[in-house]
Amino acid sequence: MNAVLIGMRLAVAGGRTGWARLALTALGVGVGVALLLLCLTGQSALQGRAERAAWRDTSSSTPATAPDPMLWLAVSDHFAGEPLHRVHVAALGARPPVPPGLDRLPSAGEVVVSPGLRTLIAITPRDQLGDRFPGRIVATIGPAALEYPDQLVAVVGYTPERLGELTGAQRVLGIQTGLSGDYAFTLAARLLIGIVAVLLLVPVAVYIVMVTRIAAVRREQRFAAMRLAGATRTQLAVTAATETGVGAVAGAMLGLLGYTALRPVVAGHLTHGGARFFDSDLTVAPAWLIVVLAGVPLLAVGAAMTSILGIRITPLGIGGRASRRRPPTAWRMALPGAGIAGMLAIVAGVPWLVEIPPPEGPYMVFLLCLLVGGVFAGPYICLVAARAMARLGRRATTLMAARRIAANPRTFRGVSGVVLAVFAATFMACMLSAAGSAPGAAFYGGLRPGVVEIYVGNQPVTRLAPLMGARTVAIRVHPDDWSSVVSCAELTRIVVASCPLPESVRARGMGRDATIGVMSGAIHESVPGAAGLPIRALYVLTDGTLAAEERVRTQAALLLPRAILNTQRDTVLQESRLWAELTTLARLTTWFVVLLAGCSLTVGVVAGLIERRRPFALLRASGVRLGELRRILLLESVVPLVLAVVLGAGLGAAASYAMAVAQGDRWFPPGLDFAGGLAAGVLAALAVTAAALPLMNVTTRYDAVRYE
Repeated sequence: MNAVLIGMRLAVAGGRTGWARLALTALGVGVGVALLLLCLTGQSALQGRAERAAWRDTSSSTPATAPDPMLWLAVSDHFAGEPLHRVHVAALGARPPVPPGLDRLPSAGEVVVSPGLRTLIAITPRDQLGDRFPGRIVATIGPAALEYPDQLVAVVGYTPERLGELTGAQRVLGIQTGLSGDYAFTLAARLLIGIVAVLLLVPVAVYIVMVTRIAAVRREQRFAAMRLAGATRTQLAVTAATETGVGAVAGAMLGLLGYTALRPVVAGHLTHGGARFFDSDLTVAPAWLIVVLAGVPLLAVGAAMTSILGIRITPLGIGGRASRRRPPTAWRMALPGAGIAGMLAIVAGVPWLVEIPPPEGPYMVFLLCLLVGGVFAGPYICLVAARAMARLGRRATTLMAARRIAANPRTFRGVSGVVLAVFAATFMACMLSAAGSAPGAAFYGGLRPGVVEIYVGNQPVTRLAPLMGARTVAIRVHPDDWSSVVSCAELTRIVVASCPLPESVRARGMGRDATIGVMSGAIHESVPGAAGLPIRALYVLTDGTLAAEERVRTQAALLLPRAILNTQRDTVLQESRLWAELTTLARLTTWFVVLLAGCSLTVGVVAGLIERRRPFALLRASGVRLGELRRILLLESVVPLVLAVVLGAGLGAAASYAMAVAQGDRWFPPGLDFAGGLAAGVLAALAVTAAALPLMNVTTRYDAVRYE
């Protein structure tokens, strides 16, 4: 109990130094708690979306939830590039199952729409949108059935006879609950958020550790005196834990308040797939809330207890631990070396590696070697760079900074998170550059502007007569092998292609980037009796305006409600949004990690000033200018940070290059905007670090030379 009271007194009654240490600890813990809670809200938000979308996956195999059945046909559509979902229903009894967000099932001639769709119908000509939902709007779908506030959803009531005539209508007894059919994509997005959380947690953890060491010398001296006075190891540990725990608990509460304040702001600006989240989505489960509020302070307490481990062993051994630590050796390069060698083998086309397509198999193993090895080898690279500075440097300040870095290259750990963040951002930037620089090769077989694809499956020509015309191209189904039948001249009117078609395209289709009508399967330019063959897909050429495309969509939706409709506008909008969000996420994460690394370096600078107060004062007293002393500290911060950025960028570029070559694609380096943004982040981090340099004047006054 006495140890606890002493620890609390040291925390709150230590003068300016004690209050500064308390404030920095609270700030570090608060940042960590707020960031982790915000990351966890992203996971819960995606989970909520997936669960609210599950009802649209209702099928004949869904367990019964109501006494009477109904007919059900769910269709995906678009309007102006935005996803639009239409569900056609018909009750087969008095008590059919009812989807969430509805009070009852709409009867024949009735339509229930989401708020966003209701507003859109009111301002759009009916032949472009409203006619797709025959009947009158009688109600609005509630939030329980919507993935996001502006989602476009409609439930259209039919008679059993009319809906039974439509291909694909199913007899169902219940409404699907749980996870939706898009769970795989949601799981990938949640995994991405988890990776971002780890990227944020690493520098936050390092920052917390650095904060707990900001007054390491004073703490070691004080605790060593207590140990010599008779304090036991347990009492010393309890005192240190209590002193740090006070600031850590205050920081946890500060982080909780910050999370509460930032949550509405994040909800108003955070998007996924171009869509906002409901405010209620951004919540953290109580169990995770407890884990974060308890775990982050425990991390700070653990760091504090580790920092006094030498004193707990022997109080007379303080200050000697660093000298006993061996410098990192070249063996640390083995892991990243294995990763680089593996990437080179993939680029060179080693048979047993190329047979397993990236990003699976060996590629992921080598990628993991690069990621882990880059962080693990950082201290050794820092040591090599410091020794090179010592050999090549001519100024005394450069030599002193180099010797200091070489004596303690493990300062690289303070910026180790930068390697991971810059790696991920560089890899993503290379992928974005490739996607935006080679449209001819990457989108061979993609729709041309103004073309509406109507994928009908296998329909007779007579059924599609209203859509046929001079501006319509039909992809027909070969009777023998279900391949596609269309002339090359007609094909080039609707998709990005050239005549004559390459043999690989004629034999296997146009590949995964092509429109679904010609994605796979052989392509025949002509067969006997082609005019009478069933039709797989229709392509209607328009003038390229939104109104013309939507009129075709509406006509096709009324004629064939289950047809899959696509335009280039849909694909481009969704892909551009996805890439933009990924780019923004990668850049924000990188900038934050680099800035937080700057904060860690700042804390390290302050700790270094306190640790070397007397040596710096002696140097100043012997004639070394104050600016030169500041330059020493700045160099000690610049070298690890720049090395971390260069290492992360180099490894990220190497990994993306290996993937591009292995897949047969061209590789494009990141754009100048990415390099400029990365440089701006480094400069901002160094500016944060430079803010601590004025303390040199205070800590190196002549009274610091005295030994009494």
